[in-house]
Amino acid sequence: MDLIDRYLTAIRWNLPRAANADDVIAELRDLIASRVEDHEESLGRPLDDKEISALLRDFGHPLVVAARYGTQQSLIGPDLFPFYWFSLKVVLALSVVLLIVSGAGDVLFGGHPVRAFAQAFGGAWWSLLGNAGLVTLIFAVIERTGWLTDHLNRWSPDQLPDLSDFTVKTKPKSAWEAVFEIAFGIGFILWWVGLVPLPIAWSNVQGLTLIPDPIWTAMWGPILALMLARLAFNLVQWLRPRWKAVRIGLNVATTAGAIVTLALIYRAGHWVTASSATLPAIKVAEIERSTNLGIHYAIIVIGVIWLFQCAKEIWIVAMARR
Repeated sequence: MDLIDRYLTAIRWNLPRAANADDVIAELRDLIASRVEDHEESLGRPLDDKEISALLRDFGHPLVVAARYGTQQSLIGPDLFPFYWFSLKVVLALSVVLLIVSGAGDVLFGGHPVRAFAQAFGGAWWSLLGNAGLVTLIFAVIERTGWLTDHLNRWSPDQLPDLSDFTVKTKPKSAWEAVFEIAFGIGFILWWVGLVPLPIAWSNVQGLTLIPDPIWTAMWGPILALMLARLAFNLVQWLRPRWKAVRIGLNVATTAGAIVTLALIYRAGHWVTASSATLPAIKVAEIERSTNLGIHYAIIVIGVIWLFQCAKEIWIVAMARR
């Protein structure tokens, strides 16, 4: 079997079922023979095997040539691709949010913080890859069934929802807001590092003293690093508002870091100790219990708010128009 016969046989094996293989191969054989004759006429001699091989290589790989006779040239067509791309971004953004929530939940319920988030983000690639593959498979099936074509033929502008109030605002904060947050951040950092006197206890006129538990000392470094990163974010917002990618990246990173820090503080379960030389022990114990209960619920509320804020920033990253 010569090169041309082997080439045509390879094409026959890869032709779609809907194609008439005999007619296609006959047409291709005539076309190749015509090209061979043209080359031989220009050279004034028969082509050798190397020249025929080069001619067939220019004609195209058998898989590519056979695919031209199929009814579908792509897994997801151009009409469906915008819907596919939009859905893929939404699914991947939600997957990232769920990974963050899962890691935070493991920490809150007693898991080791570093190990919990290492496991969450270590499996993130497989999770994102699996979700992307599932979305692609669904849209490939939709492309095959032609459901979207029917939908596009029936759609009406009257069916479009009003999304004017749903638009995510990505406009930078005003200069005054940024300056206020910068001033607050600097003040907190100075107080936290002790340049502004840092009280180790709080007392009232009745001689009641509330002493912070060791968890606050253990979290001194992470809280300082978090506040410095947040200060950098506010400086970028104020001085370089057009650095959109940097702003969003710092915002997501600091919000996620705040959630992790809050989760570590929450795990302590006890945050202040009350003592008094004048009040009854039962009263002191009740004040201590009430204070820690208030801190307990405050941490939960703040954590939920920060989770939604982190989800919003990730949504902005996924959905922002460029």
